[in-house]
Amino acid sequence: MDIEKVKKWVDFTQDFQKSSLWPNKNEQYSPEKFFKGNEKKDRPVVLQKETDFPKVDVYRDDTYVYMLIEVPGIDPKALQISLQSKHQLIIKGNVQQPFISPETAVRKERFYGSFERIIQLPEPTEPQLIQLSSYQGVIQVIYPRSNEITPLHFSW
Repeated sequence: MDIEKVKKWVDFTQDFQKSSLWPNKNEQYSPEKFFKGNEKKDRPVVLQKETDFPKVDVYRDDTYVYMLIEVPGIDPKALQISLQSKHQLIIKGNVQQPFISPETAVRKERFYGSFERIIQLPEPTEPQLIQLSSYQGVIQVIYPRSNEITPLHFSW
């Protein structure tokens, strides 16, 4: 390592610390503005907590709403999925801990135990309209979008 280059770099950074460039930029681009300023109404909801289980993705097209619910290692028959209201889907279950003793764990990232998650639906639905399927640890929930605005046609 060249010590002269390091000294020049230290001098350079100290010059910037003395100037008013950085405080003005910090005020102009505060973290609050950076993270909250560009939100869009239709932007997908991103979960804030890593502890939310199971993970859920929600999609929609012109005809259907699609939900993918990640439930690795759980038999779909052991899950309880119900519609609490027209706007909320509840999924309940229990993730069994493997036969390995927890005291021997070096790293533990997976969730074990009982869970219940209430999922807010982007559009209301009825229980008889929901279709469920499962494939390799992912539950797929599909229901048709409601046409809340029905055009009126008059004939004279």
